[in-house]
Formats: sequence, structure tokens, C-alpha cells
Amino acid sequence: MTPTVSAQRILVIQFRMIGDVLLSTPVLRALRQHYPQSYIAFCTESAAAGVLKNNPFIDAVLLHPRPATWRQEIRFLRQVRRGRFDLVIDLMGNPRSAVLTCVSGARHRVAFARFPRSLCYTIRVHHQHEVQGYTVAKRLRLLEPLGIRTTDLSLSLTYTQEDAEAVQQFLCVHGIMPDDLFICIDPTSYVSTRQWPGENFSRLADCLSERLGARVCLLWGPGEQEKVQAIAAEARYQPILHPPWELTRVAALLARADFFVGCSSAPMHIAVSQQTPTLTILGATPGVNWVPPMAQHRAVFAGLPCQPCNKNHCGPPLNIACLHTLTVDAVYAAVLACRPWVAKMQRSPATDG
Repeated sequence: MTPTVSAQRILVIQFRMIGDVLLSTPVLRALRQHYPQSYIAFCTESAAAGVLKNNPFIDAVLLHPRPATWRQEIRFLRQVRRGRFDLVIDLMGNPRSAVLTCVSGARHRVAFARFPRSLCYTIRVHHQHEVQGYTVAKRLRLLEPLGIRTTDLSLSLTYTQEDAEAVQQFLCVHGIMPDDLFICIDPTSYVSTRQWPGENFSRLADCLSERLGARVCLLWGPGEQEKVQAIAAEARYQPILHPPWELTRVAALLARADFFVGCSSAPMHIAVSQQTPTLTILGATPGVNWVPPMAQHRAVFAGLPCQPCNKNHCGPPLNIACLHTLTVDAVYAAVLACRPWVAKMQRSPATDG
């Protein structure tokens, strides 16, 4: 299908976190397919820039400074203005990105309609708050006014052969062989209403090792190592931790994994990008928005009446009851329910007890 908007220079804006940027990569793929000769740049912040390393769909990454002085902000706005973009797609849709989109001077400026920010855009897409669905499909809706429709929801995070070799060496050092059932666990979240208790992760790691014969690796990122080491220390079967790796190497590790289980956070989306089956432990987060609508990606939750509240804080009287009442046995049972998509798990000596 030929796009209805002509554009030689395109800018896509998505600030904030690693997962947010990774979930935007299907938009980049669709744009590249429909604008094969155009220059495509992606504007984000340094914390998430690693997601775009080796990305085949873009030509450049613009790093928005944060925190930024007013001089730095003005300097960056001028840099974007000098880019002479024809088309800007604002996936973020907050006041900062709206101003950046407007200042770009692009003839075509696309975003979801949110007054008064809508005044910054020339193409406004109705935001259907009442319609729940996977966030990737929602983001792709922004391309429809351009004449671009796609059902490809796959995420893209590309690692190198060097990354794959480093992962293989790491696994060999720890005696993990290709025939072993290898499971990665992400036991952390910076949001309290997404964080299942650490002691539960220790017990889950033991269940996976004892009952399934799995080799378990705990994932961690900047500022999380001490916490994850404590979780590993509480487990009887000694799960391993990977070295301080960049995102592409973590992607290579998750590509090698047979299964992923953990909180609703960036590593889950990275596992999805590598087509590794996943089980996401949900608290306040609405699974329909963040868990891919494919059979090999599932979620487990307590099922309390207040779920999902989509809040980042939960004080008295509930005190995050949705996560504290979710038992290890319930999560382990959900793991077993994923066996049809994990070949090595099917031949493991699984027990239900």
C-alpha cells in the first residue's frame, strides 16, 4: 500500500523507559517498509538508547537530555528544527514531546488527540480509552491516517554474533548445556505495585530447579544487583546471575532461554522480542495492555476485585494485596500451563506438588 503522506525525513518520538521504546519498534518496521528510501530518526532518552543499537529500520537516534537545563532544552529544540523533518510521529504524547513536535516545523505532525496538546498536531487520532488492547496495536493505529496498516506486532531488538558468543561462554562456565531446560527470571521492578516479593522468587527458583530440573538465571539491571544477589542467596539451588551486560547481550541471553517468568518490566518485553515464551506476574498492571496476544505469552495474577487498578502505589488497607496474596504454588502452576510452548519443559519430570 502506498502511503498517503509523502515524507523524505521522518522523526518518531518516544521518551522514557526501555520497554516503551522496545514496544515502539513495530512502528519503525512499518515505516521503513512503506518509506524504504526515507531518512528515519528516533528521539528518545539515553536510558533506553541501547534498545535501538543495531536496529535496521532507522538511520539515527536523537537523545533528548534529561534532566536538562533550559539552555540544553533550547539547544535540542534547535537541533530538531534543523533536521527539517516532513513527518513527526509523537508516540509519547506528553507536554514535552508535544512542544518538540510543534517546534520541529514538520508539515505533518501525528499523535493521539488530547486537548490542549492536540493543537500541536496536524493529524489527530481519536484515543479510545474505553477500548482495551495490546499497546503495540494501539501505537500502530497512529499510522493509519498515513495509509499504513499492519498486523505485525513483533518487537525488534537485534544482538550481534559477539553477543551470542559471550552468552554461550557464560553458560558453559556455569555448566549449562544446550539440552538443559534454561529459565530466566526477572525478579525486580522499580514500581512497587509490579513487584512480587523477593522471597517468593527465591522459592519459585527452587521449584523450577527441583521439580523441573531447570537451570535458572536471575536477571538484573543498573542498581538492582545487590537486591537480586539477596534473592539468589535465599534459594537452595543457587540460581546464577549474569554479568553487568548491555541490553543487546541480555537479548542474546533471553534468545538462548527456553522460558521467561517475571515481573511486568523491560526484560519481559526483551524476551518477547526474542520469541521466547513468557509468563508475566501481574499486580496492578492490566495484562491486556502489556502482555502480547499470542498463546505462548501468558500472565498470572491473584484475581482480586481491585485488579487491575493500574496504580503505581497501594497503601493501607490493601498494601499491594494483589501481589502479596499471589502464592508460589499459583505461579508454578501457571508455569506448568505453559508447557505446550516449551519443548524441554514437556520432557521434564514435572510434579504438581
